[in-house]
This record gives sequence, C-alpha cells and structure tokens, in this order.
Amino acid sequence: MNTGKELPGDYVAGFVDGEGCFYLTYRSEIRYERPGKPKYFRWTPYFAINLRQDDKEILEKIRNTLSCGNIYLLNRRDGEKLAQFIIQNMDDLYSKILPFFEKYTLRAKKRHDFELWKKALKIMYNNKKHKMRCSPEDNKKLLFIREEMRAYKSKLARGYKNSPA
Repeated sequence: MNTGKELPGDYVAGFVDGEGCFYLTYRSEIRYERPGKPKYFRWTPYFAINLRQDDKEILEKIRNTLSCGNIYLLNRRDGEKLAQFIIQNMDDLYSKILPFFEKYTLRAKKRHDFELWKKALKIMYNNKKHKMRCSPEDNKKLLFIREEMRAYKSKLARGYKNSPA
C-alpha cells in the first residue's frame, strides 16, 4: 500500500537510470588510535543520488521506498546547495538494493554499470560474511570491475587516488 511517502518501484528505477550512481572505491584509512598510526585499505561499494536541495522531498520518498540510506545536505564551494542520498551499509546494499534493482530493472546504460557493481558487491559481501580480507585475486577482479565501470560514468575530472598494489 502506497501511503504517499513511498514511490512505485518502476518509478524509482527510472529515476535512478537518470540520476543514480553505483560506486566502487578503494579507500585508505589511518587508525590514529593505534600505535604507529597504521594505514588500512579497503574496498567500499555505495549507491548515491545527488540533486539540488530543493528536490530533497523526492529523495526522502526514495529512501522510504528502499527502507535504507541517509540524506545529507551539502553546500558546494560554488554556492550550490545539494541533497545527497547515499547507502554505504554493505548489508543494506546486498539485501535491499541488489534485490530491488533485480526486480525493477534499469533500462538505460546504468543497467550495465549496475551489473558490474553487483559482481563487485557479491565478492565484497562474501569476504565480509566469511570475515576475510580481499585476496590479491579479489583485488585484481575488483580493480578490473572498477575500470570497466568507468565507461558508464560521466567524465571524471580526477583519477582514482588509491588502488591495490
């Protein structure tokens, strides 16, 4: 039952075809609380939609429909105000976002981006489930997938800062 706080699944899929983004990053983190301040690297998948702040209401309805994620209000240096809907929780990505977009198929080129992202998410989720770090082979697979995903992204002004050795 749609209470007006949610949207039809096909509508959300169409919206994401135009405005959504599936990301796969390789992040570094410094653990300041540990002796020597060690640096750790990890793969991070996420899903995001960025809109103008005056479109925040549609992001709230998408969040309600997907039952996960957070909305942040951002002020860019150029003065533009943005609303960002983002999901980074791997369990939510795997158990809610993956099945949602398998049921409500993306129809534009974003579908290919999603299929690649899905492969990467499954590798990372399997490692998390078994409490393992990515093997060198998994790192190579994820790096290859990330590079393939670049074909479906708008031109990036900057390259990727971190990559597995």
